[in-house]
Amino acid sequence: MPITGKLLGALIGSIAGPLGTILGGFIGHFFDRASEERQFLGTASAARLAAESEWRTGTDPVSQAQVNFLTCLIGLSISVADADGRVRGSHVEAMKDFFRRSFSFGAGDQDLIQRLIEEMYRNRQRIDVPGLCGYFAAVSTFEGRVLLLRLLFKIASADAAGVTRTEEGLILRIAGSLGLGEQVFRQVRAEFMRDSGRAWEILGVPPSSRIDEIKAAYRQLSLRHHPDKVANLGPEFVRVAEERFKAIQQAYEEIRREKGF
Repeated sequence: MPITGKLLGALIGSIAGPLGTILGGFIGHFFDRASEERQFLGTASAARLAAESEWRTGTDPVSQAQVNFLTCLIGLSISVADADGRVRGSHVEAMKDFFRRSFSFGAGDQDLIQRLIEEMYRNRQRIDVPGLCGYFAAVSTFEGRVLLLRLLFKIASADAAGVTRTEEGLILRIAGSLGLGEQVFRQVRAEFMRDSGRAWEILGVPPSSRIDEIKAAYRQLSLRHHPDKVANLGPEFVRVAEERFKAIQQAYEEIRREKGF
């Protein structure tokens, strides 16, 4: 049994307080399984040696990225659901359904994720939000952090009651802890709201902007949020990134029609 996953689990557990056992077991399971699969599938000698080297040093970037993302996403989503101190059961069920529908893990892994959601819900007062944010900010890319923020909104809005002001306030604080800033928060938030000026918010420019400024903002966002930027997180998360990419394109087309260029 590899020990790399257990060490990584202990690291996450140390920043999550009393939830360490839950998080450590979850991360250890996924990390160890990914390492074992990599060894099994690496038939070419060179590929096998490279995989074994990554496993020994504990630097398998794909496996680490996936488990880091899933753990922080679940923990922070539970915290957002409990932002006003009275988490709704419907919100938790919507979250569980979201994971079932959105991620193509096997039955055993899905069962583990469902149980993790339930355990974190029961222990929600113990979740160390600043700790999770600090850890994820240190080990992830900018694009990964934006994707995490988007999923927090997506999961929160899956509940029939939508995103409350209190939940929105916590997501804003999470964005700050992730080093994203208020502008990125507003751009992501706009995807899930129906406010007037939504397209301008998504693009991050005011209606008074010149055409060249609008085009420049669109090009920059398209490059920065291309789905390939989060390919290390796996196809499930790439699909979520594609949704944001399409939202940026649609916002640009709406503004282009409005401005007539």
